[in-house]
Amino acid sequence: MTESTKSIEIAHSELRSLVIKAARGAGLDWGMAEEAGWAADWLARRSMPAADWAALWLVEAVEGQPHPVGIGTRLADRFASGEGPLLAEALPDGLPAPGFLLPFLHLVAARHGAVELKGRTGRAARVQPDGTVDIGPDWSQRTQGWSVGMASGKGAPGRVTLSGPVSICLESLALRTTVPPSATSRRDAGSAMTDND
Repeated sequence: MTESTKSIEIAHSELRSLVIKAARGAGLDWGMAEEAGWAADWLARRSMPAADWAALWLVEAVEGQPHPVGIGTRLADRFASGEGPLLAEALPDGLPAPGFLLPFLHLVAARHGAVELKGRTGRAARVQPDGTVDIGPDWSQRTQGWSVGMASGKGAPGRVTLSGPVSICLESLALRTTVPPSATSRRDAGSAMTDND
């Protein structure tokens, strides 16, 4: 294994510092770089691939492309501290690593209630006021037809939304564990011992 393919473990604070420095190297100003470091730390503490996502969008930031930290800070500045609830806003197509929006959407959610990223056909992610994130069926590594806005009343914490095709697939596979009814299957059903509970 070469040095370039070895995995390393670093502390959250080291990741934060590394992302800040990488963001500065990508041409971001100090304030934006610090926001990127904070967002990476927030994501890493929720077991999300913060470093992978950071590398994805920072490489494109070098070329001056829009990035999720710039968009996220603008949303948080407007809606977490001043304006009312976030109305539906379109996000640019092809935005890399939209996971970096999540920490900033948490700031908005903490003030106004759950916030949702929506894809073309459904939910991409939902951020609760407590910082819980539910990734939805439309999640991807780049935005395509996405918008962001306040979440509807559906999708309470601890609940999962399945798309129709995913639900059908899982149900079909689960049915493979059932036994067709027969005299033998009825006789063999249940406990082998008497249960008096």
